[in-house]
Amino acid sequence: MKNSTAKKSIAQYYILSLLPTLPFLIPMWLIKDSFWEMVYLVCFLIYMRIVIRAAVRTTIMPSLWKELDAEKYAAIINTRPFWVHYSYKLNLYFAIGDYQSAYNIISSILLQHKNARNRIYGRLLLCRICFERGDYEGLKEHVDEIDHCFQCNPSLKFPKQNKAAYDFYRAFSDADYVSACALLEKGIAKYSKKKSGTYFSLIRQYQLAVTKRMKGDMEEAVALFEMIREKAPKLVLSTLAQKQLDYISGTLEETTPERLEVTELEPVKSRCIVKIMYSIMVFMICICFFFAIASKILLQIDVPKQKNKDLEYVSKIERALYDDYEEYRTLGYFSIYSDEVSVDSVFLVESDGKIDLHTLYRSDDKIGNHLNVKNIQVDKVYVYKDMFSNSKKIEFVLTEKKRDIPEHAQSYYEIDGYYFCVISISDC
Repeated sequence: MKNSTAKKSIAQYYILSLLPTLPFLIPMWLIKDSFWEMVYLVCFLIYMRIVIRAAVRTTIMPSLWKELDAEKYAAIINTRPFWVHYSYKLNLYFAIGDYQSAYNIISSILLQHKNARNRIYGRLLLCRICFERGDYEGLKEHVDEIDHCFQCNPSLKFPKQNKAAYDFYRAFSDADYVSACALLEKGIAKYSKKKSGTYFSLIRQYQLAVTKRMKGDMEEAVALFEMIREKAPKLVLSTLAQKQLDYISGTLEETTPERLEVTELEPVKSRCIVKIMYSIMVFMICICFFFAIASKILLQIDVPKQKNKDLEYVSKIERALYDDYEEYRTLGYFSIYSDEVSVDSVFLVESDGKIDLHTLYRSDDKIGNHLNVKNIQVDKVYVYKDMFSNSKKIEFVLTEKKRDIPEHAQSYYEIDGYYFCVISISDC
């Protein structure tokens, strides 16, 4: 296998996995709110994970699933730089018949997993190893272990694909070859309809051929073994099919293979590295969420709440404006604070397309107003003195909501279509 072929597949993988994600990075620069920025980042990571999986299925796995070329698949996953998950290695070891390496990974990772479903999946893979090696006693033991696991976890349910595999292995280990053949024929029909089902269909055709041989349908078994040998010369299934033909012809004596034992625990180290990487990623996301939420809370603390908009208070403001305007619209009213002390109570009025700033005051239980800044222009900085003590100088700017809040603003107030941004409060 030329290295250039493998590198071409890896290049296609990176193009298909990275290019679709680049346009989604642009909105991150447009979102200014830190909280929603983090929400978007998490959604982006989920989207990226989906895209990467799709890229793997499009560029890497077809060499095995469609082309039935274990040599090409091995060259691809061994190309650097490419992070190889243990599942890719398992696919390779099963394709080339390296059952010892597959047994090491399954025993070290899946059988040691805390999740019972993963442990059961590991047992199913061991069932396949035993079946292809001809260790039918070991196959029955693993099927019994799966039954025991379900007894200990009664709420556990199989995914459909795994359930079909279990049903076949159970029927085969019980010598119910009629049911086993029916299950396999159903699976072959299902996978033949899928674009990527060639490999999986071939596996089940080999299992069907072995089952028919055990059942006594030798002619059908021989036809299937010969078809597999011709169709998949670069897979171990071809070697296995030839061995079965030799058993049938009597040129090779069938023996029970020795049981496999774990010879290498290196995959466990890889698993630890992966767990550490995921833990670091989750930890960083949690930290970012914490700071995003904390900054959101702190920002709300810096922004004093508007006065309660009760009808009586609104009516007093409106009566105070009768002498100043014929037609007007109140944009909002709020208290400006400095060091948690109220400096001024103001409201903004829009009349004839112009915006004015009024200060509210109370005299003899009546609400009055004083015009402080007239005809306010958007994005222009203004300075005025508080009405009562004239000891504080308040610097502010009015911006539209669709625009950014000035970075140097101490606090801001949301009103109808605008942000009232306090830039500074200082002594006169």
